[in-house]
Amino acid sequence: MLHLTSMTSNPTSSNHPVDKGWAWVILAGSSLIFMIYVGTLKTSGLFFVAFQDYYKSEAFTTSIIPGILQIVYSIASLPILTVGLDHLSARQMIIIGGFLGSIAYFIGFFADRIEILIFTHGVLYGIGCATIHGPTAYLIGLYFNRRRELANSVLVASSGFGGLVVPPLYRYLLDVYGLRGTMLIFSGVILHVVALAGLLKPPSLFHHPSNSNEKSKPEYSNVEIPDTHGYLPVPTGKKRSISLSEKPTPGNGILSSFEKDKTWGSLPHRLDIKAHHSSRLSESFRSLGSTNAVHSFSQSQLNESQAQKDVQHKIIDISLLKKPLLQMYLFVYLFGSIGSSYGHIYISPFARDHGMTTTEVSILVSVTNMCDFIGRGLCGVIANQRIVKNSTIVAISQFVTGATLALCSFYGSFWSFIALAVMFGLFAGAIFSMTPSIVVDFVGIENFRTAFGILILGQGITMGTGAPLLGYLRDVSLSYIPSFYFMGACLILSGLTLLMEPCVRKRQDKMEVETRPSEEVALST
Repeated sequence: MLHLTSMTSNPTSSNHPVDKGWAWVILAGSSLIFMIYVGTLKTSGLFFVAFQDYYKSEAFTTSIIPGILQIVYSIASLPILTVGLDHLSARQMIIIGGFLGSIAYFIGFFADRIEILIFTHGVLYGIGCATIHGPTAYLIGLYFNRRRELANSVLVASSGFGGLVVPPLYRYLLDVYGLRGTMLIFSGVILHVVALAGLLKPPSLFHHPSNSNEKSKPEYSNVEIPDTHGYLPVPTGKKRSISLSEKPTPGNGILSSFEKDKTWGSLPHRLDIKAHHSSRLSESFRSLGSTNAVHSFSQSQLNESQAQKDVQHKIIDISLLKKPLLQMYLFVYLFGSIGSSYGHIYISPFARDHGMTTTEVSILVSVTNMCDFIGRGLCGVIANQRIVKNSTIVAISQFVTGATLALCSFYGSFWSFIALAVMFGLFAGAIFSMTPSIVVDFVGIENFRTAFGILILGQGITMGTGAPLLGYLRDVSLSYIPSFYFMGACLILSGLTLLMEPCVRKRQDKMEVETRPSEEVALST
């Protein structure tokens, strides 16, 4: 008998801790990185005002910076999530992002005009965000399963906590060292991301103890193949273990497609083909009792090798866009992100137009980010209790946030702006906190990287054009009220669309039922 096995020591599926142990260290390290990197982004409102004062720029010109950042971030995220993670680990990507963010602020120290900041804070920092946000969310998805909603919410809430801590620090540094000195100090602060990335141990480094010859090599579980027709010249009653390192030779009767595929050891590659690989192997093993066992197994392996090559050369799976749930959420995310993201930036200049002092503006930013931290954490707790569906949480938050911004004409006093900061902070971040879990629910963890990349790419189009539009409305009307009306309308439209989720899910389930028989017929032939 020949002794064969399927993979039992795959580090991504069984060996690395899930919802326990080092997974919490991964969450802690990722949260600190988000607190520094994304928390710095949440001071954009203060930087927006400082840039206008220092460079004497208009709202439209200054708004180009966050617009370019979103476009670059979105365009860079898709290749990073699809191709980049096939060649580099999430930790390596995050280290690159730490260096890029630090370099962006370091070059900004020497900037003598606003156009240079469009490159540093728009292009460089946008690429840095792409190399940190997507890979970190992907890594959390690998280390957490049952508690994934809670982990994602803690991760995103950490950025709100960073937004609570960073603005007072920024205000102090700006008063003591000025804008340029503050950017130089922030360059050193962001560089700490590189050190924190050392905590993010890749799942591939977890493995069971084994002998020196098969160290860190996957093995195969026991499946006995009868010795028929002399195809497998192994003495009856003896068993062998075949490792991935064993090369196929005419003498041992082994045809190993894994040896042909040199990228099999890549963690993301194994994840991408996991479901397909399992179905092929199970189909082959069921037929091993027949006289055509060897032929069936070899043919299945050859088909699997071709499937692996197809997956390897596919950058983006466009077929995901055929899923009605992803189509719906793409629309929700594109328009909902405009108000949820840019509200943080434009509350500061909006308050400044109403005669608020720089100290009062700093207090508004701190209150907004404190409530943002609380709100995102509450989203995780509520979602983890399974009391309300994730999509319902996002829909409610979109309605409340949209109404809060649409009432902008009633804000005038300092305390009315405090109310705006509290309501916006509590509800605006829900869409970002819950999106990773919603994507997994709609398309599955195996399609997370591509689907998340599609969302971010689409987000870049709407937010990249949205920021200059908001600035243009301010310059034309000499008020931020039209800009807030626009953001509120986008949020309310996003919430209304998400309420259609039950109907869209029924449609997707019906489509899957209709396509399943045709796939079974294709497999049988």
